[in-house]
Amino acid sequence: MNTMELEIGLYDWSVLPCRSCRSANHVPGELLRMARSQTLDEAKPRDIEFHVLQESWATPTVVPVARVLMAGLANRSISSAARNQFLDLLWSFVIVDDDDLAEACKDAVRAGIWSLYEEILSGASKGSALLAYWLVKEVETVPARVERLLQVARHMLPEDLYEDD
Repeated sequence: MNTMELEIGLYDWSVLPCRSCRSANHVPGELLRMARSQTLDEAKPRDIEFHVLQESWATPTVVPVARVLMAGLANRSISSAARNQFLDLLWSFVIVDDDDLAEACKDAVRAGIWSLYEEILSGASKGSALLAYWLVKEVETVPARVERLLQVARHMLPEDLYEDD
């Protein structure tokens, strides 16, 4: 068992809503499929978009999905392509139109914030580092920590990053 499977097991996905199906029962399989992917094309969230999230409109299922994605980021064996897609989805979740759902997703991200710092500091991918930075900037409660991050890791982020982003 891995961290994602541990978190997936906490929810009854058959009662969670889906925009396209009777329930979100298929979502755990999709998340695990994404986690096993090796390329960006394989990692695309085929059964998340239009099921859990459509543009900025989300179902309450985004909250357990956000928690599972954060659990996945704690697993360093997940490919960089999958990590990038996880971070991209998480960014979409923390800015959904429903303020309560967005805040609950931010709470899920905060609970695993050190995985985001590690994503940035690892230097593995500037694209993933940028997404992780945006998430940190959105949810971090200690502004001095973000300032310190920029002092030590600015070179690991894309050159066109604006600190006011």
